[in-house]
Amino acid sequence: MSEGLVTFFKYKSMGFARRGDDYFEPLPMDLMLSSLREWFQERISLEDTLLWDDKTPGYSHRKKVYLKAIERDELTGDYLIILWRAIGQGNGVYGIKADAGLEDNKLYNADENVGNDRVIWGEPAYYWFIPSLNIFSSIRFNNSIADTELLNRYIRDYVELHSDFRQRNVEEKQNERGGKYLSISFSPSVEGETGNLWFRAYSEQYKKPTTESDLETVVHEITHFVKREEISAQVMEESGWTNLFKNLPFVSSQVTRGNRKVEVNIEAKPTVRELKEMLELYEREYLGSDWRNIGFKKEGSGIVWLDKFVVKSILPVNDIKGGGRDDSGHYTATRLFKAMEFTRDKLLSAFYEEPQKAVGE
Repeated sequence: MSEGLVTFFKYKSMGFARRGDDYFEPLPMDLMLSSLREWFQERISLEDTLLWDDKTPGYSHRKKVYLKAIERDELTGDYLIILWRAIGQGNGVYGIKADAGLEDNKLYNADENVGNDRVIWGEPAYYWFIPSLNIFSSIRFNNSIADTELLNRYIRDYVELHSDFRQRNVEEKQNERGGKYLSISFSPSVEGETGNLWFRAYSEQYKKPTTESDLETVVHEITHFVKREEISAQVMEESGWTNLFKNLPFVSSQVTRGNRKVEVNIEAKPTVRELKEMLELYEREYLGSDWRNIGFKKEGSGIVWLDKFVVKSILPVNDIKGGGRDDSGHYTATRLFKAMEFTRDKLLSAFYEEPQKAVGE
């Protein structure tokens, strides 16, 4: 069983903007994806999905990125996109024949003798789009990458070079160093609006809140609660706290400063509700403190402080394929959709329970 780390994002801006003011025409996620999928279905091989070639002014220095797959789940409306980022001549990675059909999922190991076949050595990047919630995620495995700028650049290149959403204005220009490049703008779709528009695709990561379904995966491992407080030394004297430490040589029996830092460990077997209440207490009373904190210990591990506590979203994928084991660590969109059949609701639960905020909002 392999595990993919799922990280969620939201587009802060995806559409056509006019420079110098706030005018903006959004491009709906579903429309963009359906257009890209239609274009993809007309391609023949992997190398056909490169959005430009070396003769395109301003693009020859760019990293080459291909579209290995884009599939839609007709039941949920979700999309899965697999990009293939080319990296040199192999160096221990996998490759796909340049002229392989898009339905051909055979991988070549860099150690294999590929003869005279042209192989595009590279790494996959997996992305899951949920238009119904207007969010998307990267899914990172051991043998893949997660690069949202790579994705957004591919989307921008597609819209600017191949889409037919609206009239495109292409002008070849020259920079200060004498290099040529393309300036690509679009006409407004709203009657009466003038001037050129420029396509934007800018996303930010969600700070996913911790939900009860997330806590269920953690709570059974907790053995202790840990609490740090800064307490008045005078109060400690009056309450008899110092009697607990009187035989320890590093604790002075005399009050030498106004406050003392105390850490208390308490055996605990909390319920999900109790752990959630502790998180709420932290947010209410401890957030932003230097010393004061709340945390917990898990079996065989150190303290997990709540200011560092993040529940990771994981997509498990079965490595057994076609009666045998697949150790390549590479997956088709169909296999990923199959893995989501039992985990989709849990992965998206936080986005149904309450409004979310992207990091930076």
